[in-house]
Amino acid sequence: MALRASDNEISRVLSVMSEPTRIRIIRLISGSGELRSCDLLPEFEITQPTLSHHLNVLLENGILMSRKAGRCVYFSVNRGTMSLVAELMAGIASGNVSKPAVKKAPASSVVPAVPAPEAGKAAKEDEKVKDKPEKSEKSKKDKKGNDKDKDKKKKKKDKKDKKK
Repeated sequence: MALRASDNEISRVLSVMSEPTRIRIIRLISGSGELRSCDLLPEFEITQPTLSHHLNVLLENGILMSRKAGRCVYFSVNRGTMSLVAELMAGIASGNVSKPAVKKAPASSVVPAVPAPEAGKAAKEDEKVKDKPEKSEKSKKDKKGNDKDKDKKKKKKDKKDKKK
């Protein structure tokens, strides 16, 4: 009896596996049966913390399994998870995928399009918003339209000159 997984589970696994470094980690571990992180690290141009991050993501999502032997942690591929992914891919490749039920909406539930006058009104409101200056621009100038930043710099310079 073949295992079945939900679309969400398969999607999550494929999403995690979409990172090239993770695919390479899976290939290396799968080819060896079991590997430690210190065995994997020389195969990559990444730091040990980055490798640990990738290994943890793969563990948390059920793609890898780990076992501890003393101070060493050995990683292996979770064959069950990989079988689910392989089953889906083989089904897609051969055209033997069970089709999900697609619900068609009845003709009476069709939502009418927005009438043209309301659509035009929304466009005019957008134009009004664009014409207003941003608050950040407005706050930099005083009521007379003078640049506040220049005035502050000038006052500081004047104070320094008075002290001398």
